[in-house]
Amino acid sequence: MTSEILILTPSAVALAADSAVTVGNKKTYNGVNKLFMLSNNPPMGIMTYNLSHFSNVPLETIIKEFRLEIKEEELNTVEEFKDKFKEYLEKLIKDSLHSYSIEEQLDDFIKQIKIESQHMEFSIFESIVKNVINNVNFDDLTDYSEIITNTLNINETKLNELIPNEINGNQRKDFLKDLKKFFVYNIYIEPFTGIVIAGFNKDRLFPSYIEFNITYLFDDNFILKEIKHLDIIGNLVHVRPLAQDDVINTFLTSIDKGTEFKLTKYVYKFYEDYTNNLKEAINSNSHLDSNEKTKFLNEISKIESANKNLGLLFEEFINQLKDEHANHLLDSISALPKEELSNLAESLINITSLKRKIGSDLETVGGPVDVAIITKGDGFIWTKRKHYFDGNLNPHFFKRG
Repeated sequence: MTSEILILTPSAVALAADSAVTVGNKKTYNGVNKLFMLSNNPPMGIMTYNLSHFSNVPLETIIKEFRLEIKEEELNTVEEFKDKFKEYLEKLIKDSLHSYSIEEQLDDFIKQIKIESQHMEFSIFESIVKNVINNVNFDDLTDYSEIITNTLNINETKLNELIPNEINGNQRKDFLKDLKKFFVYNIYIEPFTGIVIAGFNKDRLFPSYIEFNITYLFDDNFILKEIKHLDIIGNLVHVRPLAQDDVINTFLTSIDKGTEFKLTKYVYKFYEDYTNNLKEAINSNSHLDSNEKTKFLNEISKIESANKNLGLLFEEFINQLKDEHANHLLDSISALPKEELSNLAESLINITSLKRKIGSDLETVGGPVDVAIITKGDGFIWTKRKHYFDGNLNPHFFKRG
């Protein structure tokens, strides 16, 4: 996992990323590079999050080779850099990378599931599968869903190996369908690479950024899905936390999502309990006849119909408080000098790292923080950058063009 942040102000872009990588949800290492200079003409930077590889090739290698590839090309906008990166991946996967067929992926998937479920009761395994497949949306696979579905249908006997012999009839058929969705989620939906390209387009005085996800599918196929494309206008300030964004969002909005959810749930339940208690009191009142009870209950039903609107008003109030807090912060950020902007970006990653260190068994955010500032006039400037080597012993590295 990772934590990264992108801050765009009218005069600069700040990028910051931690260095942690998680292996098998069991161990983390620090020292991974997720932030890179992409170009100085025009000035552009690139960050990656979630998966650190594409078809088992490290993204650091791909990005640095891509940077060499475009060195002599004239690319002017973040959109053009994105399109060129997609072209580069298409060429790379056809010419250089080892691709994987659906059958190979299915074999590896079944092997892994057998290992993880061998000491697990089937009911627990079934529950895990059903909880996950609620998030499966085949629309995310665009035109590839049909070929994936057909291939899985052909290879049903392999998936049947994961179902105990005593499970028969409709239960077996239904769970087989669930397993297919479970495979799709684990292989084609949950694993993706997030990419952000940010900087100054050649024809603009204000910064821009584009965010997109890349999902490797099978053979020579992958999906690139654009998430957001923003051009800063006038005095607009934009802060975009990436990957593990909960701590940064709390800083920006003054309330974390968990607390907001609990408060909202409590308000809805309060209104529901209030009307339920009124109905119970009326029904149990021996001094009221049936006509009076019916009259009062009808009035309470009007209150019940208003409960949802009252809950929505509360949600709207919370959103207004969040916006007011965020707008005040953004106004302050817009006036920060470049050095302070760099410090802010680094600090937001560090507080996320600290939260994970003291509140989680697995420190999924951590290590040295890389920070860069991009401006129209100065280009891409590192304000903090880690190296795995001693610079004094490797002067040739810094002399490269």
